This record gives sequence, structure tokens and C-alpha cells, in this order.
Amino acid sequence: MKTSIHVVWRFALAALLLAGTSLAQAWPERVIKIIVPAPPGGNMDVPARVFANFLSKEVGFPVIVENKAGAGGAIGVQAMLNAPADGHTILYTSSNVLTEIPHVMKPPYDPMKDVRPVAALTKYRYVLVVAKDYPANDLAGMARQLKAAPDQGSFASPSPGTVAQFGGEMLNRKLGVNMQHIPYYGTPPALNAVMSKQVTMVLDSVVTSGPLLQGGKLKALAIAGTTRYAGMPQVPTFAEQGFPEFSDFNGWQGIAVSPKVPAPIVEKLYAVTRRIADLTPFKDQIARIGFEPVVPDSLQQFAQHLQSDYDRFGVLNRTFALKQ
Repeated sequence: MKTSIHVVWRFALAALLLAGTSLAQAWPERVIKIIVPAPPGGNMDVPARVFANFLSKEVGFPVIVENKAGAGGAIGVQAMLNAPADGHTILYTSSNVLTEIPHVMKPPYDPMKDVRPVAALTKYRYVLVVAKDYPANDLAGMARQLKAAPDQGSFASPSPGTVAQFGGEMLNRKLGVNMQHIPYYGTPPALNAVMSKQVTMVLDSVVTSGPLLQGGKLKALAIAGTTRYAGMPQVPTFAEQGFPEFSDFNGWQGIAVSPKVPAPIVEKLYAVTRRIADLTPFKDQIARIGFEPVVPDSLQQFAQHLQSDYDRFGVLNRTFALKQ
């Protein structure tokens, strides 16, 4: 009798395990929500909607985008973590939300433990921009201007703890000046402050600065990267001007989920995302809005990349003791 009971229990357990595996692999089953931890219309929101459109076509279910801005992206990340961990809520984020800002703003989660990175989809460079009639055309000229009026220089950022703040503090040390950091709520007001000469400069992505540069509303003095950017070939790199430490000031955007999402669903989401990243129409749309499309790393490689970026900005934060 005991043997019969044991056999029944073994069969029941096996059935439960098989059912759980089947459920885990049955993705998606309904509408997918993509949370963007930034306001509508910005350089995080626009590519997220491009991705959402392609994801919907790939999986055969509607994909909606919900903006949850605030607290340096923490509100959006927390909204994703609070949702059911079934793969139907995805975070579309820029790298700074997970690797830079947490060192300064201290969110209520650990971005290296409480977020599961899935895939990067785009990358972008940072460019140093000033007002269109700023009386300098390169970094040496800007240094002369700042030293001539040492108490008047300032730099903007879209949030404390971003590349814009790290870069501004690095320039202060490198140039021997003391520009004041002025944080704003998002990129548009930071750029407006530069255009209206409320602040001297901002280190911004080419995605948002590009149209303003092309329209003659801003001037670029330097761009990150080891080579000049094809979209702005006239702008010298930081390295060309004696600032090689800015060469790797690049960002990426990609998707992440809760670490509680079952591995089979994560793998399926990764596979779909990889297919989308390989589509020529997707790459063309991403390029048209100023991003460089990328081929996603493996899940393990992307997690390692995220950790490496996080550690690098942790060192910078300790070096400059940045605060909100």
C-alpha cells in the first residue's frame, strides 16, 4: 500500500513539474506592458515605442508603453518590480538608470540584484554642447573662457548621478576650473538652459542634441568615442583634444525584467528581442532617430556588461563624492 502511495505521489509531483514548465514556456498569453522610466517623447520613450511595435508583430499580442518618470528612473523600475513576474511587464531603460544614477540617488532596490538584464538594443554617444554663439570652438577655448571668469561657469544635467554630472566634474578637475552643477528634471529643460545661456554646457546624447545642432541652436565642442561620429564628422573627439578618459562615455538602451521571471520566459523574450534587433526595418527606424543599433550580447554577457558599467561609475562616484 505504501509503495502505491509513493508511486501516486511521484506521478503527481511529475505532473506538477511538467505543468509548471508548460506554464512558464507559454509566453506571452496576453497584452505586454513596457514601462519606460522617463517622460513621453524623450530619447528613452521614442525607441521604446519602436521596439513595442515590432515586439507586438513578433508575438501576436498588443504591446503598450507606460511612462513612469521620476526619481532618476526609480519609479519606473519599482513599477516593473511590483508587477507580476510573468514576463508581461518589461522595463525599457537607458543604461544610466541602472548603472549611474543609483550611486547618487540610492533607490530602494539593488540594480545589480533586483533587475534581470535581457538585451541591449541601441547605443549612443555623448557630445558636449554649448550655446550657439558661445565664444569658443573647442575644449581649449572653453577652458580659457572658464578661467577668465572662474565663478560664472556651470554645467547642466538631466538628473543627479548621470554621465552629464560625472563628465562635468571630470572636466572641472581636468581643466582646473569650478563649474557649478545645475540638475534639471529631464533632458529638454537641461538643453533649454544651455540654449538660453542659463548654464554654460551640458554633456548630452547625440540623439537629443543632434536636431538642435543641425538646426543651429547649439554648438558642439567635443564628442565621445575613439573615432569621429559619422553623423557629426566635423566635431572632434575628446581624445583628439587631449581628453582620452572621455572616449568611453557612451550609453545604451535595452530591456530588463524582474529576476523572479522564470528562466524559460526570459530566454524566450531574449530570442524574440534578438530577432527584432536583426530586422533591417527596425535598425533603419532606430538609426533615423539618432541611435546606433546593436546586436544583443548573450544574457550572460549583457549581465557582465551591466556590472562592469555599474562598477566603473561607482569608482567615479567615490572619486568625486557626488551628491543629489
